[in-house]
Amino acid sequence: MIFLKALSISFENRFTSIAFFTIVQALLSTIVAVAIGLVAAFFVAKKDFPLKKILISLSAVPLCIPSLLIALGYVSFFGISGSVNRIFMYVTGNSSPPITFLYSFWGIIICHGFYNFPLVMSTVASNWERLPQEEEQAARLLGANSFKIFKTITIYKLMPSLVSACIPVFLYCFFSFMIVLLFGSIGTTTLEVEIFQLAKVNLDFYSAFRLATAETSIALIFVFAYTFLEQKSSALKGISFSSENSKKEKLNAPEKIIAIAFFATIAIFFLGPLFSIFINGFMTKQKTSILTLTNFIYIFKTASFWHAIKWTVLTSTLAGFFCALTAFLYAIILRKFDRNGKLFIFRIIPIIPMAISSVVTGLILTAFIKKGNFLILVLAQTALNWPIAFRQIFADFSKLKNTTEDAAKLLSKKNSQMIFKIYLPVCKKAFLRSAGLCFALSAGDATLPLVLSIPKFDTLSLYIYRLAGTYKFHQACAAGSILALMCMTVFNLSRKKERN
Repeated sequence: MIFLKALSISFENRFTSIAFFTIVQALLSTIVAVAIGLVAAFFVAKKDFPLKKILISLSAVPLCIPSLLIALGYVSFFGISGSVNRIFMYVTGNSSPPITFLYSFWGIIICHGFYNFPLVMSTVASNWERLPQEEEQAARLLGANSFKIFKTITIYKLMPSLVSACIPVFLYCFFSFMIVLLFGSIGTTTLEVEIFQLAKVNLDFYSAFRLATAETSIALIFVFAYTFLEQKSSALKGISFSSENSKKEKLNAPEKIIAIAFFATIAIFFLGPLFSIFINGFMTKQKTSILTLTNFIYIFKTASFWHAIKWTVLTSTLAGFFCALTAFLYAIILRKFDRNGKLFIFRIIPIIPMAISSVVTGLILTAFIKKGNFLILVLAQTALNWPIAFRQIFADFSKLKNTTEDAAKLLSKKNSQMIFKIYLPVCKKAFLRSAGLCFALSAGDATLPLVLSIPKFDTLSLYIYRLAGTYKFHQACAAGSILALMCMTVFNLSRKKERN
């Protein structure tokens, strides 16, 4: 009894420590993402400059580039044998790498922050450029400078959209798996990684389920807070965000200095790791190596690569379609039973999956299913990702006027006519857009396939993870380049019709 009690106390202390670390790293990562994203939003919303289109295009990166590839990019760029260390060692003549921050607490924070800042930028910038200018102009006439106007007026008007962007970013960092698994220093871990270790390495399913319950409970608190704040945000937007887009101004001298420093930081900590994936895919371990196709030839010759490609395309296509279809059908249900948005239960259902992580989902499935298969993986990815598709599809549904819908119901003989003649044409672009997004999310997901351990099954993300785990980083970068191109191609094709 004494031993069991001591063991229980030890577990509780360890849980408290891990939970504290998980929340702190997620909060700090969110703060970094907000700090960078707010500066980026200012340049996008208020200024006109040559690199603006490039900055705007970065908003798609967290959506179509999986976190596994971001982690791989940071390893190939800032790692012990990465590009930056090799350059420093070559220039200085030192034999030991000078940059070692990556495999530490701050390595996790920097990677999370820079990976997610485009989400903050896109959300805040779209609202910032539609802020009414009357109060700011009045403040300028009274002698207030730009910083004081921002501090006393603008930031309060941006707060709803800022909070709306922060909660999803926090949850992404809270549930981060691959980045923490690769960068976490000895003795530091998060709830997500610890659950995986307990279940898959130690086979301690009881402790794993206890941690999973605690993790989901903490996440639910933030999810409900997110729902509440979004409702408040929508109410405020209806009053404050009604003016036309303000005219973009040229950068003045101080802003040019800030812009140069900002873009230099983005180039080093965001674009550098991304480009490093592609560059390292064409290099070898030899110090005197030049660009070569050796790594691509190596992976093209392996049967496991083509096996992974086949299953990636199949599972991701099905998952993308089912996510969009589920979101579309739920949007119809919501439109039919809660058109005015008064029933809270209908609004909370698409939010709940945000509180359940990939590792917990896989853990629950393995408890009930002895052997997983690719269909189980597709259904699990659909259950996790359909709310993302729903947010996009329902946004287009909201544009449908009640009078138009009521008139169509009177003229339609069957309910199916409403679906194919009204609902589907209204959200067709959003359907394709969300299917492409969910394809990218599924293709880049190494966590669920890793947890499910499906026999005779592989995906490109798992293939990359195994290459990186056996220190074949250049081959991993080559495979990562292919995965990135696949995700970006599908992502862009799903938006091609919308742009046209």
